[in-house]
Amino acid sequence: MPGPDEIDRQLIRELQSDARQSNVALAQKVGLTEGAVRRRIDNLLKTGGFRIVAIGDPELLGLRTHAVIGIRADINRLEDLSAELTAMRELSYVYETTGQYDIMIVGFFASNEQLREFLTRKLAKVEGVISSDTFLVMRTVKRSFRWGEAVDDELPPPSTPRRPRPLAR
Repeated sequence: MPGPDEIDRQLIRELQSDARQSNVALAQKVGLTEGAVRRRIDNLLKTGGFRIVAIGDPELLGLRTHAVIGIRADINRLEDLSAELTAMRELSYVYETTGQYDIMIVGFFASNEQLREFLTRKLAKVEGVISSDTFLVMRTVKRSFRWGEAVDDELPPPSTPRRPRPLAR
């Protein structure tokens, strides 16, 4: 199955900006009918091209402690460790990475005490964690869920196929 085309990417960008806009408004922006936009959105939802979710502000939800944690892992347990971390409700992101850490995780906690309990009672007991370093986020300067915008800015414009010139007689 082919991936999303330029119109699908445009729809996703529009919905990242305002997921509550109507299909009619989207149709006007991308130059399609409302029915065509509805079918494209339904297809993108079914194939996992995107999801529509409400994203709460962690502070307003009472999650005042935000931590990024680098984990050095037993490489033989990397898959199992990643799966175990993924199941932890405290964590929003689990990344397998290159560099100094094998896994980077991001969590939001109600307090420093809750973070301390997570580190000492939960993470420290997970088989395969060799060591970890915790980075407390002091201030979030940017939080964006508008992925893919910079990629489109860097892409060259689509080339139009050249028509062969007629041969001179």
